[in-house]
Amino acid sequence: MATKRNAAPAVRLTIEEIAAQVNSGMGTPILIRGVDVITEVPRLSSGILSLDLGLGGGWATNQWNEIVGPESSGKTALAYKTIAFNQAIDPEFTALFVAAEEFVPSYAKAFGVDTDRLWVVESNNMETVFELVVKAVENRTVDMVVIDSLPALVTEAEADKSLADGLIVSPGARIISTFFKKMAKALRRSLVDPDDRPCTPIMINQWRDMIGVMFGDPRTTPGGKAKNYYFFVRLEVSRDEWIQTGSDLSTRVGQTIAMKTLKNKTYRPQQRAQADFYFADTGVFKKGEFDTVKDVVNVALALDLFEGMYKFNGERIARKKEELYQVVRERPDLYAQLCEAAHIAMFPHLHGGEATSVQDTGAEEV
Repeated sequence: MATKRNAAPAVRLTIEEIAAQVNSGMGTPILIRGVDVITEVPRLSSGILSLDLGLGGGWATNQWNEIVGPESSGKTALAYKTIAFNQAIDPEFTALFVAAEEFVPSYAKAFGVDTDRLWVVESNNMETVFELVVKAVENRTVDMVVIDSLPALVTEAEADKSLADGLIVSPGARIISTFFKKMAKALRRSLVDPDDRPCTPIMINQWRDMIGVMFGDPRTTPGGKAKNYYFFVRLEVSRDEWIQTGSDLSTRVGQTIAMKTLKNKTYRPQQRAQADFYFADTGVFKKGEFDTVKDVVNVALALDLFEGMYKFNGERIARKKEELYQVVRERPDLYAQLCEAAHIAMFPHLHGGEATSVQDTGAEEV
């Protein structure tokens, strides 16, 4: 006798009953209502207002972020700035720094990094580094991971061969693809518990040129193409111009770092920002400092936060732009108010208002 294929079960379960069965015994529920999910992607501030606005509020936590650019463009500087800023506001903030290239304690301290809350991985062995990072993130032991840099990591297959043995085709790309799959599990946090300790991983990468490309962008990055799908945010950095002092402006003391988001999964891509970074003492700025005041004032001007001739909240702050910078430098309270006003103007939905359309800010759209 023929039986009916794909027959429905005698007792049908509701989705609520299925959720109760699936989630029972689980440490964290895996089947939940959409309304119970945390509505906003958790963000970690970079310490640079225009960059935070361009990123949608800061680096995305529990997701991979990439900083890519040419040599000496400010990639590591942005990573150190992020660590130092968050250590300053959170006494428990701890970071893991993979020094595949080099770690100079005096340079990190110049940014304000507390090296007592910074764990350094002194290895460039790709397999060793990746296993360590997965273990640290999975066990929720650190708040941030920086890999500096991906191209400096060497696979065991490459390290064991001599220079005369010839080319090994893409051993790193295969390992990197596996690493990101394992990290996807390690980075997974509760969708309903905001207190589940987040982690913000940042991968520093470099540009390479593809051979034989006649049209389009010839640039690519080491590590294969699969990794790009795992990056939540891709930030391109470059040197915009030198900051020079002296009677003939021949002494280079810093540079303006230009930043552009190439990819952003939850905010507008192709946002631009810039910040002045000093790598030498100038009398006004110390080595490792960013001109965050100039950054905040420029954003406030772009958002029309000042009333008339540099008035803010009914108070006349200055009569000309250069004076405005100086006044804000001398008044931390005003600096904090401008930061808050800029954040409210860009993300009103986070402060009880409604989301607005694209605006032209210090972090502008291309």
